[in-house]
Amino acid sequence: FSYKVADSLSQAGFGQSTCVGIGGDPLRGTSHAQVLEMFEKDPETEAMVLIGEIGGTSEEEAAEYIRDHVRKPVVAIVLGLAAPPGKPMGHAGAIVMGGRGAYQSKVQALERAGVPVACSAGEVPQLLAQTLKQRRH
Repeated sequence: FSYKVADSLSQAGFGQSTCVGIGGDPLRGTSHAQVLEMFEKDPETEAMVLIGEIGGTSEEEAAEYIRDHVRKPVVAIVLGLAAPPGKPMGHAGAIVMGGRGAYQSKVQALERAGVPVACSAGEVPQLLAQTLKQRRH
């Protein structure tokens, strides 16, 4: 899905320096928060797009990190809105635990952190443009 977001951004005139694929497995080497920290410190990075999916708590943890540490614009998209609740979705990372990890939980956490959440890959550039415009004013 990241290629669709990258294509949408390119079509809208936004460039991308780096795309980091974290994966959805329960045990990962790098978290969303760690990647956000790296891009927050990078002087060449103007804004970030977080692509998440249902299952696990990495996006909710990233929302907390964004709220407390990130000053650059961030927009997000979370995949899995149409996934039926309680049904295993093909990989271990898609497990929803105690309400965390669900689509709505992730979207709410990101929005509470001030991160606009797109509903489609095509909406990501629009949200990014709006967010950048608001930051400049």
